Amino acid sequence: MGIDIVRIATFDGPNRFDPRPGVLAHLRASRQDGAALRAALKDAAQRIGLVIGNPRIESQQAGDAVWHEVFFVTPMPAIGAEALRYVVTLLNAQHAGDETWDADGPLWDLHKKRRATALPLPALQLMAEASARGVPSFVRDDGLIQIGYGARGYAIDPAILRERKPALRESEVGIGPPPFARSAVSSLVPWSRLGAVPVVAVSGGATSATTAAFVSRLRQQYSGVATALTASFDTARNCLIDPSAEVVVLDLDPLDLLWRGLPVEQCLVSALLNLPEELVSEAGSRDNLARALGVALLVTVPYGRAVLNADDPAILALAEYAPCPLMLIARSADHPALRSHRAAGGSALFLRQNTVVLARGPAETLVTSALNDDPWCALTVTALHLAFVEATAQ
Repeated sequence: MGIDIVRIATFDGPNRFDPRPGVLAHLRASRQDGAALRAALKDAAQRIGLVIGNPRIESQQAGDAVWHEVFFVTPMPAIGAEALRYVVTLLNAQHAGDETWDADGPLWDLHKKRRATALPLPALQLMAEASARGVPSFVRDDGLIQIGYGARGYAIDPAILRERKPALRESEVGIGPPPFARSAVSSLVPWSRLGAVPVVAVSGGATSATTAAFVSRLRQQYSGVATALTASFDTARNCLIDPSAEVVVLDLDPLDLLWRGLPVEQCLVSALLNLPEELVSEAGSRDNLARALGVALLVTVPYGRAVLNADDPAILALAEYAPCPLMLIARSADHPALRSHRAAGGSALFLRQNTVVLARGPAETLVTSALNDDPWCALTVTALHLAFVEATAQ
């Protein structure tokens, strides 16, 4: 047995390993191939012209097999996955002593594919300028470059950028040295109106009812609420490009979060409400699954809010990574984490008999009484609404 590919995942957005797109692979081998994998991957990427970073290979012996977990970041994860498949085939051919296998032909094909799909330099400069301005951007399924979200978004065709002359006057270079210089078409972009509309990212298992009820409340205030339940990566991106969206609410598909990453660069409110048990084995552990489904926490803006279910220790462990104020939720006020969070002046929601109670430090306020048949759903909807109100008031 040489090296077998058990699974390859391409992350097109922030993920549990890195805030940038990348590739994750699980490989099974008959011997320690970590060093050879790393060297061959770097060589292949250089010959293809593919930018990769932070290549990490962790190896573990299990019986007669060695398991390798490979991860690296790259702006072109689909090409990166093909490059890794090439490397595995190359090493297997070398192990088998197969001198007839063509090692150069597949590399040339990948080089051509990389060049065909690469953005022109002015497009890279434009997206770099957007990043420097704190405006999210991404390449849409239709090939257009989206700058900003929803009603504060703008789309531009890369074909226009290919037609522009790359030469710049010295006065036009304002965002660092090439390739991060200001694009020649920067003046055509309405930067003053671009940005991110409020985005609420809800993750966990069976969260659609909570999200739908929350959206119903939001629509009493906003006419343009774009939303998707159990949203795949692509469906979520379609909400982000909706020009009529004043607010975007995403109930994220946990499987897509696990194996493709987060579809947003930033959000105003993030909420991790539970962990779907059926995905624990796929993730490897509850802690791994919590990190995968809780990625939105890491991209929540500092003035935003994050809602975490304190009843699950794996979710609660993410609290220390929050870049924004936290709202903890639990079924009981007696939860130790809620007590310590409140003692530090933090906000918490919990159930007391037939009521939802909001606590800010030592103070308590009755929020909802006479609950329906699902008190937990009422609590989570209330938490999302309060988090959104607090964040938008900043």
